Amino acid sequence: MRPGVRAPGEQLAAEIRHRILLGRLRPGDRLPPVRQLAAFLRVNRNTVAQVYRRLAAQGYLRTDGRRGTFVRRASPLTPEVVALVDRLARAAARAGLTPAELQSLVTVRVSSSVGSARSLRPSSRLAARVGFVECNPVDLAYFRRLLEAQVGGGIRPVPLAELPRAARGCAVLVTTFFHLEEVQRRVPDRPVLGLAALPDFATLAEVARLPRRARVALVCATREGAEGKARSLRAVGLRHPRLRTATLADPPDRLAACLRDADVLLAAPRVLERLRTELPLPRRLRVIPFASVLSEGSLAALRAQLTALGAAP
Repeated sequence: MRPGVRAPGEQLAAEIRHRILLGRLRPGDRLPPVRQLAAFLRVNRNTVAQVYRRLAAQGYLRTDGRRGTFVRRASPLTPEVVALVDRLARAAARAGLTPAELQSLVTVRVSSSVGSARSLRPSSRLAARVGFVECNPVDLAYFRRLLEAQVGGGIRPVPLAELPRAARGCAVLVTTFFHLEEVQRRVPDRPVLGLAALPDFATLAEVARLPRRARVALVCATREGAEGKARSLRAVGLRHPRLRTATLADPPDRLAACLRDADVLLAAPRVLERLRTELPLPRRLRVIPFASVLSEGSLAALRAQLTALGAAP
């Protein structure tokens, strides 16, 4: 592991802590079983199990035997703190600060009280040499814009199918957990940072509890995206022929047939918007918005890792 590069377990632990501290996971909420979350993220089960044990030892989680793992700690955010943060965010926006600059400023001001003033923003030189790897052009463009706004500097889009050639000139590669091992295998000579792109845990549990006979339609923007998401869903129990895939680029009659034959529809919110405007959804169809997103916790961890890499020899 290169200096400054977090192991996948550290990234996942940071993400879960972030959700708890923001109140998106509340005391009593059940986390996905180790096997299910590891399968969905395509990481080793021991990685997830160690994360759960570590967070339990730190007081964030508790394990209740066979019943599972639950959130133990409540968010420290009070309405007063949230109001202060909102005021700070609005003031920073009026001053023209980016989210990355605001985080750096807050970190420096807080750290100065203990004698450290190190910024958590990567140098522009390093940021300009960061490549983001994704398997389909829609998610590649979406995540690239998000990373550029949060991290600062230009992020190079790198299609997964074009590795290693497309990674020439990149000092660091970033991708989601779904592709982490494959990118590391294809480009072994550079640090690869994995981001925890996760759905809402309650939604993941809802999908895993679908009846065995339920016919599920997964609709994505592109074929590459559908294949990648289907692979993760099959790992948590949704297998062919229960799971059928379609894309927005499919002929309307094929897409309509896929929806007509399904009991459940899984699609990202932006895909659902398109479907509802272009096709009448069957009334009996159960719709579950299902998207893996990069949270603020993942982005904050990425900024810290890029900074550490930029400072490393």
